[in-house]
Amino acid sequence: MAKKLSDETVTVLENKKINGKYYKLAFLSAALSKGVRPGQFLQVLINEGKDPYLRRPFSYYRVTGRRIEILYEVLGRGTAILSQKKKGDTLKVMGPLGNGFTVALGKKKRVLIAGGVGVPPLVFLAEKASVARLLIGTKSKLEVVPQRELKKVKTKVLYATEDGSCGFRGLVTALLEKVIMKEDPRELFLQTCGPRRMMEVVIALARKYGIEGEASWDETMACGVGACLGCMVKTKDGLRRACADGPVFRFEDLAL
Repeated sequence: MAKKLSDETVTVLENKKINGKYYKLAFLSAALSKGVRPGQFLQVLINEGKDPYLRRPFSYYRVTGRRIEILYEVLGRGTAILSQKKKGDTLKVMGPLGNGFTVALGKKKRVLIAGGVGVPPLVFLAEKASVARLLIGTKSKLEVVPQRELKKVKTKVLYATEDGSCGFRGLVTALLEKVIMKEDPRELFLQTCGPRRMMEVVIALARKYGIEGEASWDETMACGVGACLGCMVKTKDGLRRACADGPVFRFEDLAL
């Protein structure tokens, strides 16, 4: 059965900076919030007209009833404009798009590894599913998600900062290996989203220790619905569209 896709104009409820890196934007929509799975995303038209021309993809960060939240950082002109939106402004939003993470894992212990813009969907997943550990990697404590944003996460959150200002000093992948070595790898299932190099190391560790898992492996998206073929991902079965066939892929399917 085809997934129900909506494209509607929404009104901004709030749009505020929550730390040194992230902004949180919220709006209401019954259609865009229905049946959403962590890992799915939205395509947002930031301004009417042609500036910027293309929509921008954003992962769902949290869905509570009709309330939808996205977490983002300013990375270019589009997100810079978005950060200036005020309560009462409108946005054109399309979704839910893509395929999300597996929620039901049976007896497997779920370990989540997040970095950068990969934090939002994994926080969402940690609120919806049983999780053994949530690992978050940042450059410094200025980028750490505030505790008030994690109050619905019912698992231990471990931080890795490159400068050692919060939690483990070093890369989150080094922290992950320490976690793996304390567990039976056969009982683990890894789910990751973040910078490509981080995910490549996570997948390499998974293969080293014989662990299954999934990665939200996206490329630059233009249309978000699989029509433009601009977000192709190399898999063992050939090229696949990140927006329509992903963005979540099993480790074993990715050609790395």
